[in-house]
Amino acid sequence: MHESAPYGYVFRVRLTLCQGLVGLLAALAMGCGDGASGGSPLPGSAPADPSTDDCTEFEGTFSAIQEVVFEKRGCTAQVCHGASAIADLDLRAGVSYENLVEAPSSGTSGRRVVPGDRERSVLYAKLAAATIPGSVQISGAPMPSGMPPISLDELEAIQKWINAGAPATGTVEGTQTLLDACLPTPEPISIIPLSAPDPNKGVQFRLPPIELPAGSEREVCFATYYDFTDEVPERYKTAGGEAFFYDGYEVRQDAVTHHLIFFLGTRADGTPLRAEDLSDWTCADGDLAGTPCDPRDADACGGGGICRTPVRRSLACVGYASSEDEAFFPSEEIAVQQAQSTQNLFPGTYRTLPIEAVVLWNSHSFNTTTEAHVLRGRINLNFADDRRHPQKSAGGFDTAFGIPKLFTEGAPPYSEGVLCERMIVPTGTRITGISSHTHSKGKRFWYENPDGEIIYESFIYNDPLNLFLEEPLAYDDPDPARRTLTYCALYRNGVDEDGAPDPETVTRASRIEYPIPLFGDRSTLGFCEPTQCVNEGRLDVVCDDGIANRRGDDAACDSSPGAGDGWCDACSVTGGITTQNEMFGAQIWYFIDDGFPADAAVDFPDSFGFNIGPPDRSDDS
Repeated sequence: MHESAPYGYVFRVRLTLCQGLVGLLAALAMGCGDGASGGSPLPGSAPADPSTDDCTEFEGTFSAIQEVVFEKRGCTAQVCHGASAIADLDLRAGVSYENLVEAPSSGTSGRRVVPGDRERSVLYAKLAAATIPGSVQISGAPMPSGMPPISLDELEAIQKWINAGAPATGTVEGTQTLLDACLPTPEPISIIPLSAPDPNKGVQFRLPPIELPAGSEREVCFATYYDFTDEVPERYKTAGGEAFFYDGYEVRQDAVTHHLIFFLGTRADGTPLRAEDLSDWTCADGDLAGTPCDPRDADACGGGGICRTPVRRSLACVGYASSEDEAFFPSEEIAVQQAQSTQNLFPGTYRTLPIEAVVLWNSHSFNTTTEAHVLRGRINLNFADDRRHPQKSAGGFDTAFGIPKLFTEGAPPYSEGVLCERMIVPTGTRITGISSHTHSKGKRFWYENPDGEIIYESFIYNDPLNLFLEEPLAYDDPDPARRTLTYCALYRNGVDEDGAPDPETVTRASRIEYPIPLFGDRSTLGFCEPTQCVNEGRLDVVCDDGIANRRGDDAACDSSPGAGDGWCDACSVTGGITTQNEMFGAQIWYFIDDGFPADAAVDFPDSFGFNIGPPDRSDDS
């Protein structure tokens, strides 16, 4: 019933509530993307070093996997995946990469390695089935066959490599220690581009390039325009031809992302945002990069170029397209937290998208390397044949990701705390999917049915469980109490599981790089006021100076009076958008069954949102 992969996946990771296995899986998944981020650690984290000084040198992570796993574990033996090429798979050096990455798996409908997506990679599933029995469901026998399973470290290294985009060369951060390998200094990694779908089955959007300076973190917004009038077959268009039906999507982007959100812009009167509502359209990429362009001219930027508006810092594109005279509102269409994400909607459900429109792109990403990088990505939409129920979603922006509540109820320094809210679903609701969103201090997220039954648990903030159900959860009771779900998150703010304080994991005022950009230069939302010390021996000392200046009384933290070595920097968990801030985001996908009011919406009685001020007009190109 509970699946962690979208409908149609051949291999599905089983949702296991046993705490022992959860802990093991949590250890294995530490390399997953920040919220996604598909394998990137937090900014400022140090790259892992080999555990020994005499480690073997390799050209990159995959070459280390080739020798340490494939060759030393016997996978390349002649009778296995060597000369005999069992199951048409040759894993010998020189051919193994092309035989794995994006290659179809013999006897299944899956691919051996899907860049950015371990859950849909047959290689990972086969190896995990042997190393962690019962953790995955596979077709056929676990691997290696007839030999000891690979180690947990080796499995985690392969997971990190896949989630980072399965690069042929280069170093994936964290794999040095796992493989006991000496690897080159990590450099930015570009993922293999997602191929466009068959024109009779879907369409593709291309994310314009986003520049990421070395060691940077950015959340930005910009707009592009599309027109699929001549590309969508008539049978997939609505009656008037103004929109088309789709029932699934696949997103692939470089593994440096916390999230990517694809919005439709809506004017205050409910009509779509128009190209002429925005200004300063400019070519990005291609030979004409930097020159003005007409977004309605498909050839305006030449081959490889994309016409877009200026890149500006923005919280989820709120206020981006607004002016002093008119407000525009982003309407979420697709949101992902991983480098590679696929969602096939529940059978019989569908969504619509305008046949031509302006879309807003919101990217929160970071570059932990010492070299600049250009983030790229693509989105494929699959046309819908089975169209019985419109798919709906709720959460996220409906509750402002819990940021307002975190301002007042975030866990104090060196403590843990739980936040809970309720959602009341309409009668006739059929929940088909559940997910969650926190940042690094979120250690557990769960949902409870009205009777207290836990129906969802996720323990890994940067690779949250996307739970898609083969049988929807039905809520038909006329009593709202019987249709009320409770969702909660546990946050640890500078404290480990045993309760010991840790100044490295507490919220730090000095590490919050920028506020929520809602009020231009006047914004301070997301910054915090420190209340406790971070230097050893003084962690329990209160040092709040009572002034809103993002600093505290450092002298109160001195090891001795006048020593000058104190630092007041520890804050309560604070809502915001950087990786030092937190979020509390619920997300469900559902449809309303026949015979019930189709326009009813989910109610969040415990949530409240922002009062939006004037937009930030400073470019952040």
